[in-house]
Amino acid sequence: MQTIREAVKRRVRRLALLAVAGWLVIPASVLVASWTASGSGRGELPPWAFLGIVAFAAAILGLNFGVRCLKCRTRFGQLALEIAFHWGRRARVNFCPFCGTGLDEPLP
Repeated sequence: MQTIREAVKRRVRRLALLAVAGWLVIPASVLVASWTASGSGRGELPPWAFLGIVAFAAAILGLNFGVRCLKCRTRFGQLALEIAFHWGRRARVNFCPFCGTGLDEPLP
């Protein structure tokens, strides 16, 4: 049985992967365009760079506004990153700060 924490982790990890991929497309497209430029196209961003910018922006907006508590539907915002990626010695988030639902409870 899947828990609320696992569902939030899955969503956050997908959005984080999209953000990293979008972030990496930007310099890669600029690098490829500089190798293939004939001299007159310098100073312009290649079209693939805009795709990377859009993907990165969509992922960041999704992380801030799209990850919600599965019980009360309130946005987690930046707390979602702490739920999905627990680093260091800080206390682990164990409940929704808005409705008090335990994150290790089964999905509703």
